[in-house]
Amino acid sequence: MSHKKSSFQTNDLFPREIDIEVCLKTLKVYQKIEGDVNCVVWDASLVLAKYLESMCQHKSDFLSGIKVLELGAGLGVVGLTAATLGAQVTLTDLPEALSLLRLNITENKPKIGSMGGYAIAESLVWGDNTSDILKEEFDMVVLADCVYYEEALQPLLETLKYLNSGMNKKPMIYLTQELRDTDTQKKLWESFYDKLVDSFYVEQVPEEQQHANYRSPDIVLLRIIKK
Repeated sequence: MSHKKSSFQTNDLFPREIDIEVCLKTLKVYQKIEGDVNCVVWDASLVLAKYLESMCQHKSDFLSGIKVLELGAGLGVVGLTAATLGAQVTLTDLPEALSLLRLNITENKPKIGSMGGYAIAESLVWGDNTSDILKEEFDMVVLADCVYYEEALQPLLETLKYLNSGMNKKPMIYLTQELRDTDTQKKLWESFYDKLVDSFYVEQVPEEQQHANYRSPDIVLLRIIKK
């Protein structure tokens, strides 16, 4: 969750290709050569994206036509993958992150459309419960590596709780987080997790249920639903 201005020029960017094997598509995701946390492809986002792909291998219509919300989308790896697997995805982040996020949506739009999916990018500031996005009904919420800054911890929890309380159905939440080994990051994750289990049922997805080539003991994958 960076508060830096995200202006960029084409020569500031370089593409990364991400294969979605189950539908034989390759996403092209532009990253910044230099930038803050929302300017690179993080390993946790690949773990979650590939987990969704694995689920579609077992159940081909797992994402077909469902409404998905991505929080803290960054470059959009998870949301773009879900859209390419047939979901109707709203990718959200801070206003200054949207230009690069929208570039990545535009770059991959033909592939997404060919699979019946859809993707848009919208601004969403965690903790701002006035957003119209939070009034929509979503089947699934995804977020990858979003527990990073202490000041964003409570707003993120508030948004997750508000999303679930304002909907007639409880969306399934999938969260990945790299467990970094600094004392600050360890305490931050412990604090987030303790507060999360107060309001949600939380289940850790075992590594053997994740994508064979995209999993790590340092990256936790959680399946979450409101109590």
